[in-house]
Amino acid sequence: MPISTPTEAQLKLLHSLPDGAPVGALNLFRFRESAQYQPGDPEFGTPAALVSGREAYARYSAEAGPRVVHLGGKVVFSTPVDQTMIGPENPAWDLAAIMFFPTRAAFKRMLMDPEFQAASRHRKAALADHCMLHLNGEPFVG
Repeated sequence: MPISTPTEAQLKLLHSLPDGAPVGALNLFRFRESAQYQPGDPEFGTPAALVSGREAYARYSAEAGPRVVHLGGKVVFSTPVDQTMIGPENPAWDLAAIMFFPTRAAFKRMLMDPEFQAASRHRKAALADHCMLHLNGEPFVG
């Protein structure tokens, strides 16, 4: 079963950590071959739903990217994954990205932003699996 949202325990931990600390978010993505929009999504049951996971993710990036920047975040690095060198072979990740937020509060504002939430339907349709690890953001502060 794909993971597309944090668990209650993960959200509880997020809210218990200092809001003023910077955050790096390492994201690992595995795309679906075909996007899977859900009932309630404007694309569901229309020709707009007949796209690959990568195409749906490009829609997500186009819609969510400006919201992330507006809320203080940025993509520091994004690249296709060539191979798993150490670790489980399955799932094989397709894309890795590091995002930076100047504060944990900025990251939480992004999660609550209605426009970001609306764009997230494309991410959920696109991804077979997603792993996000929060990193101490200090190394990203220049």
